Amino acid sequence: MLHSPPHQSPRAYQPPPIFTSQVPMDPLPRSGDLMQVRNHAAERSMAYYEELSYEKQVAATITWSLGGKQVAVTGSWDNWENVDPLWRLGKDFVIMKMLPSGVYHYRFIVDECLRYAPDVPWECDDSGNAYNVLDLQEYIPEVPPSLSEFEQPPSPPSSYDNQPLSDSDFAKLPPELPPQLQITSLNRPSSSSSDQSLLRPQHTVLNHLFIQNTDGRQPMAIGSTHRFRQKYATVVLYKPSGR
Repeated sequence: MLHSPPHQSPRAYQPPPIFTSQVPMDPLPRSGDLMQVRNHAAERSMAYYEELSYEKQVAATITWSLGGKQVAVTGSWDNWENVDPLWRLGKDFVIMKMLPSGVYHYRFIVDECLRYAPDVPWECDDSGNAYNVLDLQEYIPEVPPSLSEFEQPPSPPSSYDNQPLSDSDFAKLPPELPPQLQITSLNRPSSSSSDQSLLRPQHTVLNHLFIQNTDGRQPMAIGSTHRFRQKYATVVLYKPSGR
C-alpha cells in the first residue's frame, strides 16, 4: 500500500530491511557493510552508467529535508550496490539521478543510519520496514501537443453588435433556479418498462438535494445523486404528504 505522506515517525523503523524490488536483488547492506560498499561504488558506477546511456533516461531529484551531517542514498536502480552522497543545499540534501523509466525503491543513509523520508511516497515490506518509492513511469499526455487543427476560426466582426441596453433588460428578474439544476431524475416521467435505463446524470446536479414537484396529494420524494469514479448512485426518500 502506497503512503503519501505518512503519519509515523521514521525512527519507528529499524534497519536492516529486505526489500521486494521490481528486479532480482540482494538484501540491503547492513550498517557495518556500508564502508565496504562505498569503496567499490566508484568502480562499479562507471560500468553501470555506461549501460544506462543506451536507454531513455529520466531526470529525478531526490531530497532529504530532515537534517543530519552526512546523507547518502541507495536504491534498487542498481540493485542496492552503490551508495551516492547527497549535496547540501541550504537546509536540505539533494541529488539528481538519470534513470530509465520505471518504479524504484530507495532509502537514505543519514549519519550511518538507514532512514526513509516520510514527506514523499513510501511503502513497507513484509517485516514492517519502510522505504521510499520513486515512480518514473512514462507519462502519455491525453492532450496532443498541437491543437491548431482543432481550433475554430475566429468569428467575423460583422457577427457582433454594440446595441445599448434598454430598461427592459434591467427589469427581468433572475431565474429562481439555474436551468441546469432542473434536469434531475426526480422530474423525469416514470416508465412502466423495466428494461429502460436512466440517463447519466449531469455533473451540475451532483451533491444536491432535490424535492420532487407534486400536487400535494402524492408522497413527497427527496433525492440526491453522488458519483464514485465512473458509477452514479441516486438515493430517493419518500415521505407521506399528510405528515
